[in-house]
Amino acid sequence: MGELMKRAAPGMALAGLALTTVWVFDPALHTDPAPTAAAGIEDGSGSEAEEPADSGSESGSDAGSESQADDGTATDDSTATEDPAPAAADCSDPTVVTGDEAMTQWGPVQVQMEFADDGSVCGVQAIAYPVNDQRSARINASAIPYLDAQATEVGVAFDAVSGATYTSEAYRDSMQSILDQR
Repeated sequence: MGELMKRAAPGMALAGLALTTVWVFDPALHTDPAPTAAAGIEDGSGSEAEEPADSGSESGSDAGSESQADDGTATDDSTATEDPAPAAADCSDPTVVTGDEAMTQWGPVQVQMEFADDGSVCGVQAIAYPVNDQRSARINASAIPYLDAQATEVGVAFDAVSGATYTSEAYRDSMQSILDQR
């Protein structure tokens, strides 16, 4: 038994080191929801993306402050310092524009965009993309929904999907053809 422990000890030490490394560097294993610089999300340009502001918390000296009225009673000034929310675009009857086909070596990618009357983007979706072979079908089954969501949210500045680079670039080209027409 002693000889077995001598042989197993280095392997166990390396396994422990590997688990510790994964624990330290994998933010999914930590229960603390607060973002840290080490766990930041990159936007593809090498810099960290901005974290969304927590709209539910109050910050600053004006939020939730009270002042005294002329009669000595306290009044809440928090509503006076908040800006009203911007009006949402009316996407109930959008204008639909179809972009040019952008070719990849596996087939064409074509995008369709929906615009509100004020010109804001209501939605973006791929209407054609390579699915001729199993590999393309598998890759694009997960890449296209991501690209649709990202393009709707951030426009043509979305990050390409790793493993679907050609599809991502063709998606961007088709989308840009729509924007060039407008």
